[in-house]
Amino acid sequence: MSLETLAHDVDQVGRCFGLAYAPCLTTVPVKNAAFSVTRLRRDVAQVPVAVRLPAQNAYFLMLYLDDVSHCDIRPDGSLTVPRLYPRGSICLVDLGQGASIMLQTSLDTLAFVIPHDLFDEMGELMVDLTASSLRCQRGVADTIVAHMGTALLPLLERKDMSSAATLRHMAIAMCTHLLHDYGYLPELDDVPVCQTRILSEGQQKAAKDYVLENLQKNLSVALIAAAAGVSARQLSLGFRQATGMTPYQWLMQMRIARSKELLAQRALPLQTIAHRCGFTDHSHFTRAFMRETGMTPAAWRNYRLQ
Repeated sequence: MSLETLAHDVDQVGRCFGLAYAPCLTTVPVKNAAFSVTRLRRDVAQVPVAVRLPAQNAYFLMLYLDDVSHCDIRPDGSLTVPRLYPRGSICLVDLGQGASIMLQTSLDTLAFVIPHDLFDEMGELMVDLTASSLRCQRGVADTIVAHMGTALLPLLERKDMSSAATLRHMAIAMCTHLLHDYGYLPELDDVPVCQTRILSEGQQKAAKDYVLENLQKNLSVALIAAAAGVSARQLSLGFRQATGMTPYQWLMQMRIARSKELLAQRALPLQTIAHRCGFTDHSHFTRAFMRETGMTPAAWRNYRLQ
């Protein structure tokens, strides 16, 4: 994903709230999926303001920096009862079908857009994560997100190189917190007997075959799911059920396995192996390989082939 595309996606958040030049920052914490934060300050006088967020495969998280009142706009255009969101509370929704609200009072918030794929990519960093989707939250006090938001405010004003590095680490920390506190993976006992197996054998095979045939490419859960003819959510849940891993964790295992085969060819440069196995660069290859084996690729090659 290009920087221009990232900038456009982030600017879209401000435009949805009628703020063309809202301060925003974006980063790619792991591999491809982008994490963004936007400072939204919108005055509401006498007339409520409608806000409509387009559908996308992402979660939308708002941290309220001041008390605000708003309600949801239902698909038929009717309004829910207005609700007070106190300062320091959050609202977390899935944008799979978009979202619409009506602001009743002025808004001061930090808005985060977190793609579904980013949570799957987190499996590369933390193999103990047990969820890949989140429960929606409304008006819940969250001191951890509140403290992170406070730390992000000066970064939105500064926007220098140190801001980008800090944002990347904070994005990983926030995603980890959200998964641990609001993560959700339905228990198999809750699934009807006729649907106990979330993915059929054929769907599992299609997904795995697609991964193995395209290790060199930038793969996302959405692409793998499309190859298997299922939704991204169904793939994530089904993969966890069948393998005990997220699709991204399984993908990384396959990349490591393929890299070991190529390492047997002593004349093949490590950079070439990294590229053929789909790693971003040599550094990404080394970090992933060490997490799996405890050794660098070069050390593993020398040890195994001596």
